[in-house]
Order: sequence, then structure tokens, then C-alpha cells
Amino acid sequence: MLSRAVFPFLFLMLWSSFSQAKGYCVEQWACVEIDGPQSHPEFYLVNKKAFPITMTLTVTAKNLRSEDMIARRYVETRVLNGNDRIKVLDLEPQHESRRSHYNYAFDWALGNMYAEHNDAYRYRLPFGESAKSRLVQGFNGSFSHRGSSRYAVDFAMPVGTPVLAARDGVVMDVVEKHNRGGASRRYARYANYVIIIHDDGTTGEYYHLRKNGAAVVVGDKVEAGDLIGYSGNTGFSSLPHLHFAVYRAKSHGKFESVPFRFEGDEQRRPRFGYGNRAN
Repeated sequence: MLSRAVFPFLFLMLWSSFSQAKGYCVEQWACVEIDGPQSHPEFYLVNKKAFPITMTLTVTAKNLRSEDMIARRYVETRVLNGNDRIKVLDLEPQHESRRSHYNYAFDWALGNMYAEHNDAYRYRLPFGESAKSRLVQGFNGSFSHRGSSRYAVDFAMPVGTPVLAARDGVVMDVVEKHNRGGASRRYARYANYVIIIHDDGTTGEYYHLRKNGAAVVVGDKVEAGDLIGYSGNTGFSSLPHLHFAVYRAKSHGKFESVPFRFEGDEQRRPRFGYGNRAN
């Protein structure tokens, strides 16, 4: 599967916007706001929700300058905590008598790019002891666990299997409206999922849930082993399964998975891909 990270990935990882207006928001979450006249604009990055995001702003300008610009181009990446509004750029005209012009773009990803994963933590399996779930694709799985989803695992399971939190955290994002899936990347946008942010700033992400299959809402605090939803076959999925991975944000709307271990049997460490039929 592609994770929010590939939704651009999918989401999320993930969104870009272009404009010369006075501001623009994506998902009513990440925004750029511009104050001042065309000849003296001030750029602000804004996080309208309660969870951290990583934003990258790119500005190109004509007859406008700043000490931070290189060849009339400015690129800045910042981590915004919940409800932050940060001024990042103030442009001044080079020649008062000439017309000024600028363009901007921004990308963003859920989470903190400086998060340091707690490698000592041992995750619980994201399903109950009575569930019959087989690892069909592990780390470096040849079918789709490459690049940003290198350290992801897929467990085959019947639709409707209870999905449990693998680690304590707070529910950051939920999508459960979709009812489509298939073995093609064109279905990636239809994945249902739950994203939980951990105390070290990484996110645990659970994909391919069934329609209306979330048992939590944004803001819920969960503990490892709590019910968070029900498995399905939505999105880029060739068979009913659960895709689980731990992610960290990067600049320019990108993200990366990080290696982790399940508790108990160290042999459960999902280091290699065992199958090629799940995403």
C-alpha cells in the first residue's frame, strides 16, 4: 500500500498549493497567509489544527528581496506545533519605481521532521490474539514496501477483523468514507485509515480499513491494545489486509518509515518481505 505518505500519497505526504492571492489552505489544516501590499509582502505559515506538521514554503520574486533569498528564490522548512502561526519571510522592493511580483508554493506533511523514534519501544501486534493474521509483506517487501514505505508490514485478515493500537498515542487523523479498493495505484486515494501520533513525535498508521470502520475520532487518547477500527480492503489493496507502519515527516511534503520491533518474540521482527500480494 501507499501510505498517507504517498497520497500526495496519498496523501498524506503530500500536498502543494500555488497562488498569488492573500493566502491559501489545504484541508483546513496547513495554510500560507500573506499580509501587506504586493510591494512588501509578509509570509506566514499557519497550522490550524492541534497536531504538529512540517511545512516547506517556496517563493520566487521579481523586484523583491530578502537576505534569505538566493537568486530571487526562497525555500524554508519549518515544524509547526498545534495552532502555530509563524512569520517566515518579509520582502522589500529593490526599486520603488518598478513593479513587484511574486509566486509561492507550499508542501506539508503530518508530524515533526525532527522526531526521534524510540527504538527501544516494542510494539504490540495490531490485532487480537484470537485473530488469524498472516504476514504477507514485511520490511523491504518486493511488491510495494520500497522507498518511503520500506519499513512497513502487511497482515492478511478477513474484512471486519478488529484492529488494535500497537502503541499509546493520540488519534491525529481518520478517514473512513471510502468503499473502493483494487490492485492498482489508482485506488490509493480511496484508502481508509487511522493515524496515531506517539509521544516521540512519530506516527503509527493503519490502512485499508473498511468503510465506516474507525472506532475512534480525532483527539482520542488510546493505549496499546485499544480497539481503533476494523480491517478492510480499501485503497491500493490486492487482498483484505492491514498495512501498518511507523512514519516520520520530511521536508517538501515527504515522509519516511522507520524500523520498529514487535514485543515478545524477537523473531517477529519484520525484516524481510514474505509475499507479494498485498500493498
